[in-house]
Amino acid sequence: MSAVLAPRIPVQFPEKLVPIFEPKRFKVMHGGRGGGKSHTIAQVLLLEAMKRRVRILCVREVQKSLAESSMQVIKDYIIRLGLSAYFDVLKSEIRCKTTGATFSFSGLKDHTADSIKSFEGAGIVWVEEAHSVTAHSWNILIPTILRTDGAEIWASFNPDQEDDYVYDRFVKHADADAWVVAINWRDNPWFNDAMNVERLKMKALNDDLYQHIWEGKCRSLAGLLFKRRWFKRYELGKHPDNLRRYMSTDYAGAPDSDNPEREPDWNEFGIGGVDVSGGIWFLDWYSGQEDAADWLPAWTRLAQKHNPRAVFEEKGTVLRTIDGTITRELQRLRINVYRHALASASSKADRALGFAAYASTNEIWVPNCEWGDRLINQLCAFTGQDGKTDDMVDVCSLFGRGVDSMRNALPPDDDKKAPLTPFTEAWFNARDREDAESVAEREEYYT
Repeated sequence: MSAVLAPRIPVQFPEKLVPIFEPKRFKVMHGGRGGGKSHTIAQVLLLEAMKRRVRILCVREVQKSLAESSMQVIKDYIIRLGLSAYFDVLKSEIRCKTTGATFSFSGLKDHTADSIKSFEGAGIVWVEEAHSVTAHSWNILIPTILRTDGAEIWASFNPDQEDDYVYDRFVKHADADAWVVAINWRDNPWFNDAMNVERLKMKALNDDLYQHIWEGKCRSLAGLLFKRRWFKRYELGKHPDNLRRYMSTDYAGAPDSDNPEREPDWNEFGIGGVDVSGGIWFLDWYSGQEDAADWLPAWTRLAQKHNPRAVFEEKGTVLRTIDGTITRELQRLRINVYRHALASASSKADRALGFAAYASTNEIWVPNCEWGDRLINQLCAFTGQDGKTDDMVDVCSLFGRGVDSMRNALPPDDDKKAPLTPFTEAWFNARDREDAESVAEREEYYT
């Protein structure tokens, strides 16, 4: 649909989204890539800002910086629609000069019931990537916003899990106060050839991933790159005794002191053992967002407790920064362990393929515990896309590559015969054969 709603504001958006102009307490748009959700919302919000004085709040669960907000798409459409003369684009806010309407941008994760009161008075709230907003955040946001008469909450997202709050409430269950629409690439008349080529490539490569990214389907419980059915569970501590143990690491470095409001990345250390048949048993794990003063003792405790044959690390800037600190601590504690640094290769998804091959053999054992559940959930939600929490997957990827590189990871020879009982007939016969072989060897030598 293309319509000129004002002489100088030609907007374009899929016809399926025309009902967005009708009043509704909740407006929920879900679907895959290329459907035009964000582009439509940005244009309509600019129209609303030019019609009336309204406070528009654009939120997502985590917003480490304005670069991760929806501010850029709003700015792009101000220019594209020729509205630069009507809006002041400030450092952290956008204002309409003619109506006084404002756009502000925020993350929800760090807000409490008290601090989120600053959102009161917003007339429209756009919740971007709404699938990642927790039930806790929704339960604080909704009553705060709806205290204002006529306020609306707009949500846009690509469905992720069926039990995500926004999907469960508005898509799986009907809500009389909500307009809910599924919008995908085929509904967008401006879906171009370049995007279609990418769509078809993904479909040929991985149909599970294609259905999620392009068709807006929830991730199946079976997973995308990793299938949930591949992993076996066991009770923590009840693993085979004869495991060759290895440690795999993913270092995050120190928290960013220049941006203390940012959520630090995760340091993840995993201990895994390889059994005689090549199966992998995960035995112990550490997860933390602290600096080296906290995670280094955890690192050394794992090494002392499990005495791994090797520690797998990934080469790069982070390892170069902390390598000396780890080395000095190991020397101080007199811990002797072989540290094996592997080159960072290609993309996250490519690096994970080796471990995925292991997993597909149904020989990966994960304990029934909190970190075991977290590990499987991360693996089965893994897409290789940037910005996702997948540090545990990185540990597994490095573990798979590291084990492949270790010659002593091969299973031992199980064909060794049991020793003969002394003074039995079989024992005497074996001695006679050995004596005869010795005589033959001596004669050949002296000849």
